[in-house]
Amino acid sequence: MELNRGPVILIVDDSPSIRYEVKAILEKEGYIVRVAGNEIGMFNAIDEYGRLADLIIMDLTLQETHGFELISKLSSFEAYKRIPVAVLTEHADRNNVSTAKTMGVKGYIAKPINPDLLKERIKNILVASGKIR
Repeated sequence: MELNRGPVILIVDDSPSIRYEVKAILEKEGYIVRVAGNEIGMFNAIDEYGRLADLIIMDLTLQETHGFELISKLSSFEAYKRIPVAVLTEHADRNNVSTAKTMGVKGYIAKPINPDLLKERIKNILVASGKIR
């Protein structure tokens, strides 16, 4: 069972190695990290142990569903639409960045992952959303 010690971050990426890498970086910062490899896993983990995720980090190119599709689905649920989303992807072109901003995405993180940039962006999103000071 999770201890109530820090913000809960859900990583949604179909690559086990990316999930592991991001999880390891963020757990060292004191975050509680959940992982999911697809849409079903995301919806199972989003409110695990009765505690909603404080932030979702999502890959855009999941095997079964495009990340923008999942972001749209999240926003259709009253309980989930206020959870900030950051996009983690290798597709950092202008169109994707523009679409992400239009959809309300709070951060855009390019792969390969720069640990310091990842930590900084995540912290900034959590501060802006009032989850940490």
